[in-house]
Amino acid sequence: MAIITTCGSGKNKELIHSLCKKLEDKGHIVLTPPLHNIDKYASGMDLEGETLLWKGATFAHFNRIKTANVCIIVNPQGYLGVGSTMELGYAAALGKLIIALQHDEELARESLFDIVLECEEIEQITAQINLLLKNKL
Repeated sequence: MAIITTCGSGKNKELIHSLCKKLEDKGHIVLTPPLHNIDKYASGMDLEGETLLWKGATFAHFNRIKTANVCIIVNPQGYLGVGSTMELGYAAALGKLIIALQHDEELARESLFDIVLECEEIEQITAQINLLLKNKL
């Protein structure tokens, strides 16, 4: 089975967690991003403390990307934010298999996708990923 992590905007937290759960149910090892609400933890902290929280969360997710052999880019309607763009670049630099849900109009990001599923329905996404991983890994 594959070791998978997902990247995507916190705006898509529910979709990301749902996809991770379905992939786990199929027997994959899934390193689910926590997508914490850092603002909740940073309440009352000074800038240095908040910066350290962000740095810790970023490096924790980089470790998930480094450990996984597949990185799924959760980008409904092709949306990928600044943080997820950074994660995509890191995954590409590490030579990870990168599967995106949708194409990206930004060619610099699009060129880093190995596979684009062109779907957004959770059952279809899960089925396509399972088929791909069965054939690739």
